[in-house]
Formats: sequence, structure tokens, C-alpha cells
Amino acid sequence: MAIKLSDATAHKLHAALYHEWPSSDEVFLPEYRKALQSWFAALSPSDQTVAVVAREAYDRGNDVEAKKAAAALPPVPVCPLLL
Repeated sequence: MAIKLSDATAHKLHAALYHEWPSSDEVFLPEYRKALQSWFAALSPSDQTVAVVAREAYDRGNDVEAKKAAAALPPVPVCPLLL
């Protein structure tokens, strides 16, 4: 299965939230989990910080700031279940 990239803010936020946490995707979509982990590892330190900021904003319930931060990230691998 080829993992597609997306520039959509919703997909970027999903990647920021789940790049390091195990989830049900790991059982069903190991290729996606590997692509997501590789994507994060390849980010510059400043982009990694942006991903963390997006996750922290989301965790605080600030969806607007989370989406704003996530929008600044480069294209991300998309979970096939989200297509």
C-alpha cells in the first residue's frame, strides 16, 4: 500500500497528535505508522517544535491554535482510513 501525502490542515493535525503514540492504526496499518514516524524524524527541529505546539494546543482544548500551528507543517503521510 502506498502512503499518500497531504497538505490538508486536518491531516497535519492528525500527524502532530499521533506521530509517536501507539494506536489502533499500528495494528491495522503498520506502513502508515512507520511513514508517520519517519515524517516526524525528518522534520527540522523548528518544525518538530511546531508539531509539539499543535499537540499541546489541542490537548488544552484550543482547536483554533492547534490547527493554526498544524497548518504550518510540511505535507504529511495520510492514514488511509482518513481518505
